[in-house]
Parts: sequence; C-alpha cells; structure tokens
Amino acid sequence: MEIKKIYVLITVAILITAITPVVLGASEDYITVTFNPSGDIDLDVTPDTANFSTVVFSSSTNWPTEGGTDTSYTLYNNGTVTADIFIFSNTTTDNGDLTLENTGSPGLDQFCLNVTGSNAQQITNTNTSWTNDLVGGGGTLTFGINLELGVGSSDFGWQTTRINITGILS
Repeated sequence: MEIKKIYVLITVAILITAITPVVLGASEDYITVTFNPSGDIDLDVTPDTANFSTVVFSSSTNWPTEGGTDTSYTLYNNGTVTADIFIFSNTTTDNGDLTLENTGSPGLDQFCLNVTGSNAQQITNTNTSWTNDLVGGGGTLTFGINLELGVGSSDFGWQTTRINITGILS
C-alpha cells in the first residue's frame, strides 16, 4: 500500500512537471520611441512703426504717450505653442549714425530704448529676454517704448532704428 502511494506521488509529480513550462533563461526586449514635436510661433505686433518726431538731445520721450490717447503696442502670438520672447535693436540706419547704448545712460551721440509697462526691459543690441511664456492661440502683451537721447555733437537729422522681436519655443 505504501508503494502504491509512492507510485501515485511520483506519477502526479511527473504529470505536473510535464504540463508546467520550463524557463531556461530570462529575456527582455524594449521599444524605441521617436517623435518630432511641432508647433507654430506666429508673432505680430501693432502698430509697426513709431515716430517720435523732433526729440531734444539729453531728453526722454515715451511713445505712445503714457496715459495719452495713442494706442500702445500689442504683441500677439497667434501660433499654437507658447513662446519665450526676445527683443533687440541696433544703431540707427541713417547718415550720422547714433549708437545704441545698452545701460540706460546714453552719452555723446547715443540713444537707448526701453520697453515700458509691466514687463519693463532695456532694449539692447543682443538678444535680451523680454518676457517668457507668451501663450499661443492669441496670447498678447501690451507695452510702450521710451526713447532716451544722449548728448549730440551736431544736428543728425532724421534717424531710424529697427526693433527686432523673436519668439522661440518655450
């Protein structure tokens, strides 16, 4: 009787072993995911000109006039993604160039430009972080420009400079 129990146990063990899969070694695999994030930054600013007209040397003038009836500048991001905004300028482009001075204290034959409003920023001749996270899909920022003119060595006549506004993926 004991031998039959042993045979039954051996038979059950063999059956269990036969139906159980044998793992001889572990294996793993992976998935490589590639993607190309995309989106548009579409910046527009209105108005797109400023005419300070006659400005006296060693003076400061705002455009639009702070608290006046002129329309302030509005920067729009009509794209689909949030942008970090950079703003910079250069010397004037007419004969008798005035140099863009980057510290806010223009000297002889120099001028400087400042963004006015809640995101006040000195405009320099290199990319300057002005505001972060101008959202896409109609995000806006309203501002004015302050022109500070230093001392002049002569009458320069009409001067023009360009302010460049660039947006990069935030």
